[in-house]
Order: sequence, then structure tokens, then C-alpha cells
Amino acid sequence: MKMVGFNTGTENIYENNYSETSSRMKGFFKLMLIWKGSVLKLIYHNVLIFLLLYFALSILYRFILFENDKNREAFEVICVYAQRFSNFIPITFLTGFYVSQVVSRWWGMFTSLPFPDRIALKLVSYVAGKDHFRKNLRRTIMRYVNLSTILVYRLVSRKVMNRFPSMESLVDSKLLLPHEAMRLTKVDYRTPHESTWTPILWALKLIQRAREQGKVTIEAPVYSNLVSSFEYIENCNRNVLNYGWVEFPLAYTQVATISVYTYFLAALFGRQYLIPREGFRNNETFPSLNIAYSSTTPFDMHTPDFYIPCFTIIEFISYMGWIKVAETLLNPFGDDDEDFEVNYLIDRNLQVSYLIVDEADGEMELADDPFMEAGISIPEELPYHSRNNSVRSNIGKKISTAFLSTSKTNVNKDDIEISPSLIAKRIAEYNGVPKPMPRSRSQLSIDTTKQYYSPSIQKRTPTMSTVAENCVKQFEGLVESERTPSNQTNLASSEEKADQ
Repeated sequence: MKMVGFNTGTENIYENNYSETSSRMKGFFKLMLIWKGSVLKLIYHNVLIFLLLYFALSILYRFILFENDKNREAFEVICVYAQRFSNFIPITFLTGFYVSQVVSRWWGMFTSLPFPDRIALKLVSYVAGKDHFRKNLRRTIMRYVNLSTILVYRLVSRKVMNRFPSMESLVDSKLLLPHEAMRLTKVDYRTPHESTWTPILWALKLIQRAREQGKVTIEAPVYSNLVSSFEYIENCNRNVLNYGWVEFPLAYTQVATISVYTYFLAALFGRQYLIPREGFRNNETFPSLNIAYSSTTPFDMHTPDFYIPCFTIIEFISYMGWIKVAETLLNPFGDDDEDFEVNYLIDRNLQVSYLIVDEADGEMELADDPFMEAGISIPEELPYHSRNNSVRSNIGKKISTAFLSTSKTNVNKDDIEISPSLIAKRIAEYNGVPKPMPRSRSQLSIDTTKQYYSPSIQKRTPTMSTVAENCVKQFEGLVESERTPSNQTNLASSEEKADQ
């Protein structure tokens, strides 16, 4: 069940369907009850057809062919032959390698989908301004970028082509102006190849003209960085077109599919129960059960009789599910459950890109940092506003005494790291002895140490563990005994020895 967006009431498409699969019992059932994109939805009709054919052959053998010795033996020979030689098909290797390659290709296609957010964010910084020209320039560039991706999607996705079947449909959608449609049509007449690059060229020409006329000021390195973002869009468009142009090898798809279907066609006969004759029955193995069983070839692989081929069904679901998954991923721009929501991407990219470039008109004031206002240098763990306590992190953290907070903190004995040299430094700093210059390793500041070991601070930390409290008491006892000037001098020398 998808969650809704934050304070928007819209569906959160980014939430993972497998969010509760780690539960002890309910996770498995929730995972199996998901229908969209599930293996049961893909192959339930194949399973029903397989079972109908299997039981039809079983009934034919038990009640019709068994009465005639010649017909019965012919059927039994076919079943034994299918069982003995069907294992020669390397179905595991063929199917596993085929599916892994298809899934890898499918994921590569998804990562190639273009998103115009990068260009929009750079335009806000590089072509900033509230005047009409700059605002119109940013919006026009983003319209051209989105138009280029839509032209690509029209070539690879039938549902996008049905949504925008002609230039007039793009003009009606305000993605193209009438004179731009005529210009794009002329480009199509001049070349038999695709013209998806044309809007990108228009956008680059607009930026170059505005820069030459002095209407926008963009330095050469910044301009090069901006052009690289257009290169990113063009590379993504080209990758999507290449995936549509060069498809997965048809021969490999046919080999894997034929192997799986042939294997289970043989399983219709090879997994049948065969009634053993009197000389082949082994009634002594299970004498208390009225089940025909034989441990003698060729009936050993066709007994005992449980009517329903449970493990054959599981095997069918596994291999046929593999093949069906690969079939749905071969063309991710179709209408299957796992296909890309290209129409959603078109609307999302257009709306988000326009929203980004329009946000440049808004005022963004610099407010004081709330943690700095509260006197917090390093924020503590943020609060959990969910009613479910299971959202808390279970990751253990190694806490050093140097970074213990002055607020309520629970300290374990194993989490405290104190060295003799560190104790000597803290006592010396508490008595006002200047701290020696830090050497190669990092050291804490005097202010932080005094703040932590101050008695007034310790009174505000009643939840510290016994180990930490005892350490602080020992420090204070050493301080009281070493307050004389001579002892302070000896303490400074002991600190240097401890450092060595």
C-alpha cells in the first residue's frame, strides 16, 4: 500500500513495496498478497492450462488406456522416455543467464531516462533575474528540453505516440508553437533520421544569442558547465533511442522460451503416475498404507501416487515465472505492470522544471541557524514523531567521552575510551595549566573539556552511568590533591611523559 505524499494527499510512488517483509510472519503473507506485478498474475493462466492437461492425461491413463495392454504400455513408454531424457535440456543455465541479461538491460534503460532537473537548477543560478526576458528565457529553454525528451519517447513508446500522434497534438499541448512546428517539420523532410536533437539546438542557440547580446552574463567556465548539462540530456536521449534500436537478440529469446516450454511439455508425461504391475510392486516398504509404490525401474520414478504433482507445480512456477518476467522486461516502454510510467515522467519533468525556474523569482532570505541560536554546535539525535517506536535506529554507536553531550545521556561502560595521557591533560587544564601544543594526533579544545568536567555541568547530567560518574569523581579528587604550585609543575612534566 503506497503512502501519500507529505502534506499533499498524493500517492507516494517512491515507497518500497517490500517495506514490511522483515516481519516474522506477516511479511511473507503481505509479500504474497501483492497482486500487481506478482508472479501469480503473470503465469496463473499457464499454471491452469498445465494442470488441466496433466489431469486430463492422468484420467485418460487410469480409466481408458489401462484397460488395453497395448495402449497402456505405449503410454507408459512415452512417460518413461520423457522422464529419462528431459533432464538433458540445460534449462537452469539457459533461463538463468537469459533472465540476468534481460534484467541488466532493463535497469540500464531505466538509468538512461533523462531528467531536466539539473539544467533547471543551473539556469536558476546562471541566468538569474526577475525581468521578463530572463524569466521567459528560462521557461523557453525548459520547454525545449522537455520537448526533446517527448520526441524521443514518441519513437520508443506506443502509448506516448498515442498521446501525441502528430505535430498538431504537440501544438495543442503548448509544447510547440506553430512556427516551431513548421520548422521541425522542415527538418524531418530534409533527413530520414530522427530530429529529437533539434529542440536542444534551439535552446543552445537562445543562450548563445543572449550571451552575445549582453542580456545575460555568463563566464566561459560557467557557460561550459551549463552546456555539459545539455550534453547530459542528449546522451540520455541517445541511450534510450539506442536501446529501442538494438533489441535483445531474438535468437536467445527463442532458445530460452522453447527450452522451457519443451521441458514442461515433456513433464506432462514424465511426471505422470504409472500403476506398477504385480511383479514390480513393493508392498513391504509401506505395508500400513494403501499406496502403490515401486522401487524397481522403470516405475521407481513414477510412484507413489499423490494425485497432485506438488513439486512439479513449484518447478513450473519457478521456471515459467522466470520466462514471464523476462518477457515483461524486454520492452519496458509497454503497458505491463513493471513497465516505465513514461506518461507520468513527461508530466513530472515538465511541471518540476517549470517550478524550479519560476522559483528564481522568489526572495530567499538568510535566516539564523536554529541550532546556533540554541547554542548547539553538534545537533543531537532528532526526535521521532511517529507513534510507532519501531522506526528508531538499532545501530549501536561508539561514544567517546570527548563527545558526550551535556544533556541527558546514557553511557555504557564499554563505550568510554580514556587514556592516562588524556586524564593528565584534563586535570592540568582544570587547574589552569596551559595545554601543550598538539602533536600529530588531534586533541580536544580546552573550552570543551572544561565545559564537560565542570561540576555545574555534572549536576545537570543525573542519567550518566556509574562508570562515568566515578571517573569524574576521581578527576576532582586528583585536582584537590594537586592544587599546590609545585604539584602543578610536576603534573605538567608527568603529562609530557604520558604523551611519550
